[in-house]
Amino acid sequence: MGGIPGGVQAMYDDVVDRYGRLDVIYNNMGLMNRGDRSVLDTSLQTWRTVHDANLTSIFLSCKHGIPHLLNTEPSGGSVINSASFLAAVGSATAPMAYAAAKAGVVQLTRDLGVHLARSKVRVNAVLFGPIETPDQRAVFDRNPGALEKRLVHWPMGRFGTLEEASGTIAFLASDDSGFITATAVPLDGGITEAFTVPE
Repeated sequence: MGGIPGGVQAMYDDVVDRYGRLDVIYNNMGLMNRGDRSVLDTSLQTWRTVHDANLTSIFLSCKHGIPHLLNTEPSGGSVINSASFLAAVGSATAPMAYAAAKAGVVQLTRDLGVHLARSKVRVNAVLFGPIETPDQRAVFDRNPGALEKRLVHWPMGRFGTLEEASGTIAFLASDDSGFITATAVPLDGGITEAFTVPE
C-alpha cells in the first residue's frame, strides 16, 4: 500500500481546504473476494487483499481524518465505520478473511470511541446485514436457489433497503445520536439475534 497513506492524507487536506471544516467521516469500505473461504483454503495473498480493503483502509481513513475533527473549532464530529453482521457471529460458510477484517473494524471502533469519548468525537460502526444493491443481488443471481435458502433464516424475510441504510447512517452522523459512541449498531433485520427453524 505504498502511496495510499499519502493519498488518504491529501484527500482529507483537500476536503478541509475546500469546505473549511470536517464534521462527519463515513468509512463505507467493503470487498469480498471469491478466493476467501475457510482459512484452510484461503491464500495468504487473498487474506492480505481482503484485510487491506476492509480493515487497513478504515485504519488509514481514521488515522488521517480524525485529526481534522479534533482540530475543528469547536472540535468534535462523528465517525461511522462500515462493518458486517458476520463480525458478530460464527459461520460455517462465511468468507473468513472478510469476517475477521470486519471484526477488526468493530474492535478498532470500540477502542477509538472510548479513546476519543471526551473529545466530542464519536466513533460507531454499523453491522450491515443483506442490503439490496445490484452487487448484492448479483451474488445470489450467480447461484440459483441460494436466495430462497437464505430467506428462510432471515427473520424479516427480505433485504434491507438503501433508504434504511442511509437513515441509520444519517442518525449516527447527527446530534440525535450524541450519547452513542464506541458501539456497533446492527442493521440486519434481526439475523444475528435469531435461531430460525424452517417451517
